Amino acid sequence: MKKITIIISLLLTTIIVTDITGQELTQVVRGTLVDKDSKMGLFGASLVIAGSNPQKGTITDENGDFNFGQLPVGRYDIIIYYMGYETRTLSNILVGTGKEVVLRVELTESVVNLEEVVVKGKEHKSETLNEMSTVSARTFTVEETRRYAGSFNDPGRMASSFAGVTGDPSGNNEIIVRGNSPRGMLWRLEEIEIPNPNHFAEEGSTGGPISILNGATLDNSDFFTGAFPAEYGNAYSGVFDIGLRNGNNQNREHAIQVGMLGTDITTEGPFIKGNSSSYLLNYRYSTLAMLNAIGIEIAGDAVPEFQDLTFKVNVPTQRYGVFTLFGIGGISLVKEKDDTFSNDFRTDMGAFGLKNTYFINEKTHLKSYMAYTGSKNIWNYKKPDETNTFQTHATEDFIYQTVKGSVNLNHKFNARNLIKAGMIYNSLRYDLQSTTYDNELQRLLTDVEQTGTTGLLQSYANWKHRLNEKLTVIGGLHSMYFALNSNYTIEPRLGIKYQFNPKQSINFGFGIHSKMETLSTYFSVQEQEDGSYIQPNLQLDFTKAQHYVIGYENLLSQNLMLRVEMYYQQLFNIPVEDSTNSSFSAVNYSYGYTNRSLTNSGTGRNIGIDITLEKYFSNNYYFMFTTSLYDSKYKAGDVVLRDTRYNGNYVFNVLGGKDFILGNEKKRTLSINAKGTLAGGQRTTPIDISQSEVEGYTIRNEELAFSEQWDDYFRFDLKISLTRNKKKASHTIELDIQNITNRLNVVGDYYDDETGQVETFTQLGLLPVFNYRIEF
Repeated sequence: MKKITIIISLLLTTIIVTDITGQELTQVVRGTLVDKDSKMGLFGASLVIAGSNPQKGTITDENGDFNFGQLPVGRYDIIIYYMGYETRTLSNILVGTGKEVVLRVELTESVVNLEEVVVKGKEHKSETLNEMSTVSARTFTVEETRRYAGSFNDPGRMASSFAGVTGDPSGNNEIIVRGNSPRGMLWRLEEIEIPNPNHFAEEGSTGGPISILNGATLDNSDFFTGAFPAEYGNAYSGVFDIGLRNGNNQNREHAIQVGMLGTDITTEGPFIKGNSSSYLLNYRYSTLAMLNAIGIEIAGDAVPEFQDLTFKVNVPTQRYGVFTLFGIGGISLVKEKDDTFSNDFRTDMGAFGLKNTYFINEKTHLKSYMAYTGSKNIWNYKKPDETNTFQTHATEDFIYQTVKGSVNLNHKFNARNLIKAGMIYNSLRYDLQSTTYDNELQRLLTDVEQTGTTGLLQSYANWKHRLNEKLTVIGGLHSMYFALNSNYTIEPRLGIKYQFNPKQSINFGFGIHSKMETLSTYFSVQEQEDGSYIQPNLQLDFTKAQHYVIGYENLLSQNLMLRVEMYYQQLFNIPVEDSTNSSFSAVNYSYGYTNRSLTNSGTGRNIGIDITLEKYFSNNYYFMFTTSLYDSKYKAGDVVLRDTRYNGNYVFNVLGGKDFILGNEKKRTLSINAKGTLAGGQRTTPIDISQSEVEGYTIRNEELAFSEQWDDYFRFDLKISLTRNKKKASHTIELDIQNITNRLNVVGDYYDDETGQVETFTQLGLLPVFNYRIEF
């Protein structure tokens, strides 16, 4: 620890003391301007730097490209004018010396004649990248993933600051949306569904301790909390639609980051100077594992080892459109052992794809892709027997491989009408093996044993109609067909936005949404008295939810937005145990599988209100207050209305930050960001102590399912960073301190067979995470 302190001190001294005097620091600002609906480049648009004197501006070329040249480091507002389109302002574009600023901007065509009205728009977070969304959606930026306290550059942790979202109290980055299980989430990367993009991810989960997604490679992306557009399927609670940015296509740039969670390097640039194609590559390895290898043991014996890789290659062509090759992958391993147990756990994840965007004409383009995704979970748990010989008590060996194909057509008829339709097919290959030790029979029992292939077919269509400059209606249909058991679903979607004045709007969303279970649940087995096995869950249908959302937005001032959404979600077709005496329901578990006999007779409902007051970053500061009040209930086979596990009833977040520009030459920036969270505790089922004593392990009283609640959850995070711009590089050193008050929130309990008592376990206490980043 002393060595690390010395290194941090030296880095701080280098950033603060080193200076280049008498020389103005500048960086290139350039980008591309396209039509929001057709994605075609816009020729002849004017872009100016707000407040510049003399005025600094540029014009787009025939491809929609623009270039301001070298601008002094700082923040800028860029105003965009184009005949027949709504004027737009890009706010607080950060210019530093480490990387060129390369923007991709979408402009909306006006539906009225310019002689009648001049429409002006200002970019804010209520505007999403997906043109088919009207409610429960938010675009987040790369800067936000880096800026928010406690986010660790992780979009999952960052999203826990948004209204309607609760993070996992245990410190995982699973996302609980409006009282739903995190299993209802969909992750998409570059428009394809991907497996859980987290290290150390358990079977069936959607989160994990460390994200494989790296902020150094992410583009601005969308996050949905309900009533999402028709192109999104196989999800009923929320959607993360992640994009990877293109590499710099004119100059080679690099970045190195060293932190407690990982050490990574990023490189990008053109294949050939003067060519518009580009590459982007990032590789990361566990810092703790590296330190452990050289004898610096910080995490003890159970050192989490992980590494991941992300890449994107973008190749525009004159005749055949734009080709994009992209991929993400990660492997992780942890081994624990003492006198009482041995635990080996490994997870692998990968997704690789080739996408083509072909512009048929200026109003129509076709997107198609082929992709491969895969994941592997291997777990081996052992305990010593009477002779102190370690015997296997549980194993999992789950391998999933999916080949995906998709095509979608986007056609813009005119400024008022846009259609988007497509089809997705997933060929699912699986190899599943799992066993559990039975204490009574004194042997391992098979829980899952299946190998094979099946398929999932999805299709969708959206139509966006702008009746006038105030009213927009979006209708759509989504369908899914699961080849394993021939179940299918057809799901209508509807979105309406009424902008009754330039600053205020009312929004409505409706949709039916479905999700298949994990394949391990479909293929789980039960052993019969004669030694044979049955598979009770092969015919399970999709879990379904109807979403109703009504929202109100008010741009109180140029940079201050009030947003209120009320929602009602009716859940049905939920897998529950096929018993009139059981309280078991799939809405209450976040990972794993079950070999209970299930039927789709369960129901549930979530009702609530989300309120956000957000001051967008301007004048070197920002803040956001979010309030979520909700109630989440379910009914299982016993038809008793109960609280779900995730019914915390309320969440309050307050976060903000300020940049301090240091020195007369404005080359150093000190950023201070903070976040506080107060949330109702998750629900738990009380432990049956007498039965647990008999069995020797935790047995819960399921007749009282989720009748108890943990104490309120509170956490305060603080992040301090210092950035130094030099002529050819920028240096950033940051300290992200999670749970700075060291509050040990209780997140679970268990029966300890050694003490005969119920014990609790808590989240991590104060956790400081150090990072140093250089961009050049």
